[in-house]
Amino acid sequence: MDRPILPNKPTLPQDILLLICQELGARREFTTLYRCSLVSRRVASIAVEQLYSILEVMDPFIDGRHRTARLWKSIVLSSRDATLYPYCAYMRVLSLGSLVECLDDIRVDSSLVDFFFDGPMQHFLVFKDVSRPRPPPLDIAAVVSRCADSITQYIKTLANVNGTSIALTHLEASIFPRESLPIWIRRLGALRSLQLQDGSVLGSEAASAISESCPHFSELTCFYCFSNTAAEDMAALFLALRPNSLQEFKVLSRSTLGDVTLTALNTHANSLRVLHLRNLRQSAFENLHLLSECTALESLIIEKDFTDRSGLDAARWKQVAKWISSCKALKELNFHHVLDALPILNRVLQAPEIRLERLLINHFQSASQEITSATWDALGRQDRLEFLTIASQDGHLEGLMLSHHPELVASMCRLSRLVDLNLMQVCASSADICSIAAALPNLEELCFGGGVIDEEVLEPLSRLSRLVLLSINATTSFTFDSLMGFAQRLDPVTNRGIKVDLLSQSYVVRLNEEEESMLNGYFANTLNGRIMTSYIDDPDELHEGDFSDSD
Repeated sequence: MDRPILPNKPTLPQDILLLICQELGARREFTTLYRCSLVSRRVASIAVEQLYSILEVMDPFIDGRHRTARLWKSIVLSSRDATLYPYCAYMRVLSLGSLVECLDDIRVDSSLVDFFFDGPMQHFLVFKDVSRPRPPPLDIAAVVSRCADSITQYIKTLANVNGTSIALTHLEASIFPRESLPIWIRRLGALRSLQLQDGSVLGSEAASAISESCPHFSELTCFYCFSNTAAEDMAALFLALRPNSLQEFKVLSRSTLGDVTLTALNTHANSLRVLHLRNLRQSAFENLHLLSECTALESLIIEKDFTDRSGLDAARWKQVAKWISSCKALKELNFHHVLDALPILNRVLQAPEIRLERLLINHFQSASQEITSATWDALGRQDRLEFLTIASQDGHLEGLMLSHHPELVASMCRLSRLVDLNLMQVCASSADICSIAAALPNLEELCFGGGVIDEEVLEPLSRLSRLVLLSINATTSFTFDSLMGFAQRLDPVTNRGIKVDLLSQSYVVRLNEEEESMLNGYFANTLNGRIMTSYIDDPDELHEGDFSDSD
């Protein structure tokens, strides 16, 4: 009997496959895309492009040493036409810092080093001090430089040959020769964002390379910018860029920026949206008013060098307050170690067009009763605030006691959109927390400190239907019954995944093993969350100091 002729198996059109893989890429479904790439060559041609386009930072502790090494090996080999697909050409983010971490992690494992530098990868192998006994250590900086040079050259050549645009728009680099950066930049015409460990490597050549080759460049992040010429070099970079093109500038740690740098930033006054200046020296801090033309800011973070306790004179802080108040689009404002934060905020929060969504003030100095009361009262007008952190006035936990500032508690209770409230370094009372919990039903994260907090807070806290993080750094004596009652009042759906940290629970009410098991089990099994408790006055810890080797 003849076998029946079966119809051809239907296949998804290529454009539908593309849409599916693009959606997986948007959701960052790395594993699913990888599995798609194994289905067939037709699917792989689409899946691998999306897969490598979402690669940013590969953490060997999460992804595994071998997997991370294999990924980087495939990326580097593709720049030498030694792979089926040109993986490196698909990448939108080239994170050389991740490659440094990968090499630093595998260098202690000779089998992984042999695997990584096998075959064509021998071209990228560089040792330090080859005269030393074998095996000599890897020269990680040289290896990374060779890999980056090969990748950027390949991307540029492939785009020129095919007449296509370069996908890579973000370059992150930690260690490399200063002279290499301008060469790489000139090859990456689509570059929009640059993240460096040391901003002092940005000399005039790098500035010219960006200005001439990267018309869409708009974001610069430096982990630190610390050298004798950093202020002038960074100013030269800002001036070399096309005016009003820079949208983000961040310095995340030490800096020696000065007035010349701040003045040069004004050439991007109409475009600059994000400005994060951390660890500013007094010489730069006292000249912040020079940024008065930069009024398009949406996010502003100012951190002063915490070792310098100098403030601003009245004329200067008024100029700073006037500048910030004129930033009508400002959504985020952070002050770290800014001693004059309260008088500045007093004016900013009262500016009619300022509507913040994020506010943080940390390590500020006491002000007069009049200014303090006016500032806390003005806080209540920021009815769009979603994230609020107030921390450590004068550097002490007890520096700001909410019971002494009822206007502050009243203002916080008016901020109905708050989802994240951090009062960890503020001294709150049970009554304060009950009022806050009752007034702010949208809270998802709540952290607070204080003296003694009673069990009465657990009932209003349990009514926060969206709460997923609760951290209490105050003395508590919550019994098993009260904690279990709190847990059982939580919603297994809306409070799913909740994490509770009791950081100063009294040892007097320590839970026994059965109670701990029941409570932990309920959090894990019913709420898919967890509860962690740290006890104070634990006799086992107190007696540890009794043991000594001395006579």
